Amino acid sequence: EVEVKKFMIIIFYMINGSLLMKFLIKSVVSGATVMAAFSAAMIVGTPVQAQSCKEMQVYLSISPLHRENVMAYIAPKLKKKHGTTLITEAIGSAVMIERLSTQGDKPRVTIAHWDVPIGMKACKQGMCSPIDVSKAPNVGNLYDWGVVKDAAGKHVVIATNTVGVGLIYRTDIFKDKGLTPPTSWSDLKRNDLKGRVSITHPTSTWGTAALVMHARLNGGSEKNIDPGFKTTMEILPYVNKVHLWSSEMSNLVQLGEVWLATTGSNLGPSLRKKGLAVKWIVPKEGSPSVGGGLSLVKNAPCQDVAHDYLQLYYDDEFQLMRMKDGGVTSPTKTVWKSTPSELTNSLPIRPEEFNSLVQLDWDAVNKDRPGWIKRWQREVR
Repeated sequence: EVEVKKFMIIIFYMINGSLLMKFLIKSVVSGATVMAAFSAAMIVGTPVQAQSCKEMQVYLSISPLHRENVMAYIAPKLKKKHGTTLITEAIGSAVMIERLSTQGDKPRVTIAHWDVPIGMKACKQGMCSPIDVSKAPNVGNLYDWGVVKDAAGKHVVIATNTVGVGLIYRTDIFKDKGLTPPTSWSDLKRNDLKGRVSITHPTSTWGTAALVMHARLNGGSEKNIDPGFKTTMEILPYVNKVHLWSSEMSNLVQLGEVWLATTGSNLGPSLRKKGLAVKWIVPKEGSPSVGGGLSLVKNAPCQDVAHDYLQLYYDDEFQLMRMKDGGVTSPTKTVWKSTPSELTNSLPIRPEEFNSLVQLDWDAVNKDRPGWIKRWQREVR
């Protein structure tokens, strides 16, 4: 009993950081008891972040220079403050869902940058942790439409950009051939563009948005998708390729195989940077909003570091970097005060056009989307 008391005194001093232990335990209760108590002392005396956050994994969206920007701006700052190494991978939203599902209640990934509609569905399935805005005040700079809240009013999905789905075309080819520039969704079935059109598969969120837009413009809606499929079948004879990834479409446009395509607004600036003569437009009927977003993954490690990540991500300096390098439109209010007019004018969507974006009912879409994809595979290609 005396020896046990001696040992507990030692543990007490260890927990409080004392290095002045001047005596040794001559008798121990048992090796197992000592090791268990020593381990407990080390856990109590070591900050949780130091144990659990040597590395933080983040899934990034596939977007021009996204990973490069995150690793150049955010990663060094987290390393300096927390000693945390940031591990990032750029993958599609659907792949993120699959991987996180397999990781179960002990996920290895802390942050998921997914399309907002995908994030909404994932959070309703219990895959997200609420974001504490007090720990990342810059999140409060988002426009109201850039925040999705849970039933308790907590932020669960927050916008990382402002993207509309519309049309992109080769300006040089249109000019050389004397073609009228596109202005409408109906231009996808123009005779002078037959075999030179590419549309997006609904496995991509951009493709789903386009399908719903076709439905809306032809008497349907998110709850009545039949007119969308009917219009798609009318467009199909003019199609060169149904693309899933934007990289597929970009290659075909660059090769001159495709002259007109459906895609997200951020593709225009990125392709122009490669020297390609292209222009992205908002069709006169409107452009459905399908922005990227992010969420904190439930039960994931590094939650404190994750909030610092968010604080850095929504810093005006980083938002400017993303607009300049990635061609994306920022969803934050404060960055526009310091954005050069030349950069603002180069963006496909500017703040004054935010109200013209078509907001879809993504709760209704997410409910039926799996069935639409199966139907597309049966009826379209």
